Amino acid sequence: MTGASGSTANEAGTSLRRSLLRALAAPILAALFTGGVVGYGVAERVVSTAYDQSLLNLANGIVNRARVENGQVTIGLTAEAEALLRTDTVDHIYFRVRDDSGRIIAGDADLPPPEVPASDVSAGLSSLPPQPPPADNRRPNAAEPVFSFFDGHFRGEAVRGVRFHPLVDDHGVYVTVAETLGKRRGAIRDLLFGFGLAVLLVLAAVAAVVRYGITFGLGSLYQLEAQLAGRSGQDLAPVDLRQVPLEIREVVRALNALLARLREANAAQREFLQDAAHQLRTPLAGLQVQIELLHGEQTDKTAANNLRKSVKRVTRLANQLLALARAEAGQPLTANPSSVDLAKLIDEMLEDWLRIADEKRIDFGMQREAATIPGDPTLLRELVANLVDNALKYTPAGGQVTLRCELVGEVVEIDVSDNGPGIPEHERERVFERFHRLPDATAPGSGLGLPIARQIVAGHRGSITIASAADGTGTCVQVRLPATASPASLHEAAA
Repeated sequence: MTGASGSTANEAGTSLRRSLLRALAAPILAALFTGGVVGYGVAERVVSTAYDQSLLNLANGIVNRARVENGQVTIGLTAEAEALLRTDTVDHIYFRVRDDSGRIIAGDADLPPPEVPASDVSAGLSSLPPQPPPADNRRPNAAEPVFSFFDGHFRGEAVRGVRFHPLVDDHGVYVTVAETLGKRRGAIRDLLFGFGLAVLLVLAAVAAVVRYGITFGLGSLYQLEAQLAGRSGQDLAPVDLRQVPLEIREVVRALNALLARLREANAAQREFLQDAAHQLRTPLAGLQVQIELLHGEQTDKTAANNLRKSVKRVTRLANQLLALARAEAGQPLTANPSSVDLAKLIDEMLEDWLRIADEKRIDFGMQREAATIPGDPTLLRELVANLVDNALKYTPAGGQVTLRCELVGEVVEIDVSDNGPGIPEHERERVFERFHRLPDATAPGSGLGLPIARQIVAGHRGSITIASAADGTGTCVQVRLPATASPASLHEAAA
């Protein structure tokens, strides 16, 4: 569609006018061809019927002049009457009257049929009824004749004729009348000209509808185009469906749904930035304090240790924010996956976990089997690290944390369980919200670990749930990831 917004005719796309013309061309041409054939047949039949009736009337007029004199049939036609009979401004008129013995009574002796070969004559019964006797009873008593019309050639011209065999006082005669086809062809030509003119008018009307009717019909679309083109990048308000034609209302409804999703995405982005700024403010303020203490040339190592912890916390938070942003990119992380060995990935982080567990006197247990899945190694590392770090962070000293990673069929099961304070059932869905923390949480944190885990699992076509540990206390986070990229395994993993 082109409009006042500056789009040009050279832009790639489909023109509704051209599409409509292509759609209408074949039916219109077929209708015109069929109408032409039918119209020609009807016109020829109407003209032929009218002029055949005229021939029949002329033949009856000749029969009405027949008389029996001295036992022979005669035709009372003077030279003037015969000249009047043959008078026609367009065609030549021929006739012949002979008796049953073959004697020519009047007219053109060589007029067919039957004196010409049958191949030159096409005869058939007339659809016209025989004419009744004249009211003045001048016509002799005769049996009702059977008329037959024929087409042939006479004296180098095509002719159309009628032939019948009436009885004149019990004497049979053959009356044949024929004429050339000038008037018939002229009448058919005039009818076809009128039909052709009507066809041209129809084509002109169709062209006008396609050219101007579509433009008028698309006026609301042009208005919609101008309305959307005039919006700023921040204006994501829905389009008023009352101003949209019914034919495209579903398209605009889908557009409104897209705009609503964009509004939600923008709102989530603004909220994320606000929350991220709030979360970064605290560790950055701590860094500022530690730097000022170092600047005061404090000799103990307390400030240096605090500074190291603050830097580590800010680094961890920044990494989590980056991981969350990447996981929320909106595209499947398995589109171009690499093969990830989860056992090797876990082993690479095991030393750090054991060090933290030793510091808190936590019994850290692990049960893992060889398991390879398609995915993003960096995000899968972040997934497992977040789950284990959360368990170690919130489990009190002397507690237990267990990591299990096993391949069951075509699904990899990752369970991280602890005997810590646990997560109330009514909070188990909310903890997947960004920056949400339990009201009674004692350990420091940003509230990003589980939201990042859910996004990573969703990007790998898996599922993540929270339940109580096996003994009914603590927490068990259960992750299910497909071991292959096949649609069946993906469906099972997400179920």
